[in-house]
Amino acid sequence: MHEMPGSKLSLMYWFTAIHLLTATKKTFSAKEIQRQLGHKRYQPIWEMVHRIRSVMRTRDSQYELKDTCELDEGFFTTEDTTDEDNSTECISETECLTR
Repeated sequence: MHEMPGSKLSLMYWFTAIHLLTATKKTFSAKEIQRQLGHKRYQPIWEMVHRIRSVMRTRDSQYELKDTCELDEGFFTTEDTTDEDNSTECISETECLTR
């Protein structure tokens, strides 16, 4: 059985937990991940989830959105109050400009 360095949990546990934490919009509690994995003890699962979230938080702080960003499943409007005809610029999956 292969293990993650510094952990007695199998790599399969780690990969499953990473998948559950990153593949859905909702978050998973350590207790739910313990239930999904069928592991008896809570403490090692909590420590694993804590380490994964810590790495994810560190990684997220390194990146800043710049220039053009593509968004899926979203609809955003911005209103230009300086424009006299009150035009609205809509940005969604397919960009549309209404003037």
